[in-house]
Amino acid sequence: MSVREFSLVVFLISAVAGFLGSLTGLGGGVVITPVLTLLLGVDLHYAMGASLVSVIATSSGAAAAYVREGFSNVRVGMFLEIATTLGAVAGAHLTAVSASVSIVSAGEAPLMVPVRSPLREAWRFVTEGCPESPRPMAG
Repeated sequence: MSVREFSLVVFLISAVAGFLGSLTGLGGGVVITPVLTLLLGVDLHYAMGASLVSVIATSSGAAAAYVREGFSNVRVGMFLEIATTLGAVAGAHLTAVSASVSIVSAGEAPLMVPVRSPLREAWRFVTEGCPESPRPMAG
C-alpha cells in the first residue's frame, strides 16, 4: 500500500471514528487505535501516539468553542488540567517501574464499579426470581 493510499484510508477511518465518537460520547481513539493496529498493521505504540495527538487536537478545538460560548468554567478546567497531568505523569512512571499485572488490575478496578451493581441485580433475579410488583396506592 502506498503512502497516499494509506493516508486516504486513515483519513476515512478517522472521519468515521470522529462521527461515531460524537454520536456515542466515546473518544475516537476507541475506534482508531484498534483499526490502526489490527487492520493496518501499525505498531501499537505508534497507534496510541496517533490517537493521543488526535484526542488533543479535537479536545482543544471543542474547548475553544465552549470557552467562546461561555459554557466552560476556566478555573475548574485549569484545576482539572493540572490534576490530570500529574496523574498521567504518575501513571507513566508507574508503568515504567511496576509489573504490568498490577497495572492492569489497578486499571480494571474502576471499570468494575459501574458493572458490579447490574450484575448483582441480574444474579439476584436469577436466584430469587422476579420481585413482586409494588402494590398500587389507595386513591
